[in-house]
Amino acid sequence: MDIFLIILAVGALSVVCFFFGAKVGQTASRGEEIKIPNPIDAAIERHEQREARREERAEAEKLDIILENIANYNGTGNGQKNVPRG
Repeated sequence: MDIFLIILAVGALSVVCFFFGAKVGQTASRGEEIKIPNPIDAAIERHEQREARREERAEAEKLDIILENIANYNGTGNGQKNVPRG
């Protein structure tokens, strides 16, 4: 069973490599520039996107707590949650 999976994976990888090579070959034959993304820039961009999503989630959580505090307000401090700073 393991050999069958290896044969299947190698075959699939061969097909993917063929199509990738054909695309690069067609691009080169047209005289267009072949653009290869810089992996360091891609990693930095992905990290920045994650940080932005974390900040958005933190802001949304803060607003949810504020709205919950408004809904639970009865004239006293009972049922109120602390709003995170920052």
